[in-house]
Amino acid sequence: MSNPTLDPNKIKSKPLPASLRSIIERLEGVRKFAPSQVRKIILEAGVEPKDLQPWADFDHPAEDSYGRKLVYKGDNFEIMVMSWRPGDISTIHDHGHTQWGCVQVFGPAEHATFRLEDDQITTLSRVLLKPRQAIGVSHSLLHQMGNPTRDTFFLTLHVYGELEEVDNVTGDARVFDLENGTIQRVDGGVFFALPPDQIKEVETGPQGDFPTRLRHLIELARRLYRIEARGGANPSDKNLKEVIEQVYSAKQRTALLDFLAEITDEEGHQTHSALWKVLNWELKEAGKLQHELHSSQRPEDPFYQYAEWYDDLIGRPSLESFMAEYLGFVQSEYGIDLADKTLISLGCGTGLVEEYLIREHGLRKENVFGLDLSEAMVAVAGRRIDAALGDVLALDPGVRLWDLAFSGLNVFQYLEPRRLEEAIHKTAAILQPGGLFFGDFITPDHLRWYPNMVHSGDQEVISLRSPELIERSGSMFLRSDIVNLCFREGKMKVSCAGKHDRFLPPVNRVRTYFEKAFGGRVDLYDAITLEPIPEWADSCVSTRYLVVAQKS
Repeated sequence: MSNPTLDPNKIKSKPLPASLRSIIERLEGVRKFAPSQVRKIILEAGVEPKDLQPWADFDHPAEDSYGRKLVYKGDNFEIMVMSWRPGDISTIHDHGHTQWGCVQVFGPAEHATFRLEDDQITTLSRVLLKPRQAIGVSHSLLHQMGNPTRDTFFLTLHVYGELEEVDNVTGDARVFDLENGTIQRVDGGVFFALPPDQIKEVETGPQGDFPTRLRHLIELARRLYRIEARGGANPSDKNLKEVIEQVYSAKQRTALLDFLAEITDEEGHQTHSALWKVLNWELKEAGKLQHELHSSQRPEDPFYQYAEWYDDLIGRPSLESFMAEYLGFVQSEYGIDLADKTLISLGCGTGLVEEYLIREHGLRKENVFGLDLSEAMVAVAGRRIDAALGDVLALDPGVRLWDLAFSGLNVFQYLEPRRLEEAIHKTAAILQPGGLFFGDFITPDHLRWYPNMVHSGDQEVISLRSPELIERSGSMFLRSDIVNLCFREGKMKVSCAGKHDRFLPPVNRVRTYFEKAFGGRVDLYDAITLEPIPEWADSCVSTRYLVVAQKS
């Protein structure tokens, strides 16, 4: 490959650092490259962020989705530097005449790629790139790049080339306007909310699938909001209020359910991991935008909205599918007359199960007390029973002793491993002699049952769950990343409940903890079939098990 002398007339206003000169020397005089070759050239050039600083444009107008400066124009290639403020992001686009090229990032850039097929755009992947990472560019690449951070500014280096001489390598680029299902042809920046004079022509374009169109609307709303917040003029025909209404329209429910039907089976397990990841990513962005627009929400308690929806998603389905059965089983098998018993509920949640025991099994309301760590959950439970904020680890037998202790839906497994045995001893300590604990747990293989999608009976409340097994300090946990949606108030509400870890101790260890703490009879049952679990067993069919322990 030749190294021709650089033409100073092609250098744009500023002297070039050695790294960029190296790239130019290897590209000049060559017409055809594979993207992998260009990527290799750029990585070998050893470009540093300071080399790009003369072309930084972090003060670009709010109307621009990022800063964009030309560094060098060759006969058939061009080099540019893009500047990314926090929140900057391009539209979905291609690169016009470009046949080959490469982008190198010098910050934590977010990068998405797309497939256009049968008049529909689908997000193939969305990832966070590492600083200095480089990605090849081909003529067929449809992508989007942005800065997802709150306070980081960074630059990116872009090289685009053609097979023949051309005035504007990236000219005639396609910008996909998924709000209207059109393609905008442009010769400049691939920005959101472009003014008409920057659009060469508009043609009918593809529709976006649910997550792809949702993210487009989210970023369009953010760009319009920034223009408004920074006092800029909105020269486009886009209206912020109308775009926000589209993002959170109740009509999104049908599109979401249709998309979920394509990527989940009848048991609610996801069947397409890439699209499942993309869907959750974009819904989280909808939740973030919702919070940005309504900052009065209380993010300190991730169960803030989840508590209001919990009964429809988890409480009633669990009560009807297995909890009611085992509650009746315990009462019958162990000869308990609830009418004259006192009960403390540890991790009472919304108080739904306790209300059921009062209504269906004769438990007296004045004899029930619930504790929970979530203020939001206690607020809901307080409508049904006497409930308060409290920690099982702070239980004091000197305050009061109880006849019964109950803990539903594996609450004890949210404790740190080193505190589980302590919590069981604390529970035993607040029971009268002969008192009984009953509650359910999950087995270490609960992941094989755990659904990715659950919803209320009317499908107005939907919960998406992304579980994984993780190891921490020698213990295993089931981590669930939860996104909840509600469509009951004529619009879409998104609540990102965050990641929750449940400790997965061996079943035999839990049995041993109860035997040591209670000193009396300890029985384990499959929580669904109510078949006894042998002492040698590691799991059970349903992956949920019931513990009944009597204090000596």
